[in-house]
Amino acid sequence: MNKRSKRLKPVATHAKNLEQDAARTFAQAQQRVSDSESQLVQLESFRDEYLGQYQSASQKAASMTQILDYQAFLAKLNQGIGQANNTINICRQQRDILKQQWLQRRVRRQALESVVEKYQQVENKQAVYAEQMELEEFNQHRFHQRRN
Repeated sequence: MNKRSKRLKPVATHAKNLEQDAARTFAQAQQRVSDSESQLVQLESFRDEYLGQYQSASQKAASMTQILDYQAFLAKLNQGIGQANNTINICRQQRDILKQQWLQRRVRRQALESVVEKYQQVENKQAVYAEQMELEEFNQHRFHQRRN
């Protein structure tokens, strides 16, 4: 007789592997969010620094060409910051989806491992009972042999 726990063990192992893959994918997505947020902070810092330079140049009677160049570059920086914010939002959405997938796979793995463990407990109890019955039968057989 093939034990149920042995038949389910490969399924539980596969579920564990799927969960580990999902956890790795989730961690990578989280890293992309962190990287994107760091990039945004750098862009904002650079923009603020450049804005200070622009304000300083406009007070020092800079040429109209310089002021227009500053304004154009600031507009491009602001556009880049907007794109970085969009990227962060997309990365966060993807991360949240991957987190849900990981959590679902984790629950499935835990459920399968629990079932395998329960089957093993039942099988162990059955084995102990069968051993006790054999021992009892052996002792009865020996008892009857001694009487005769």
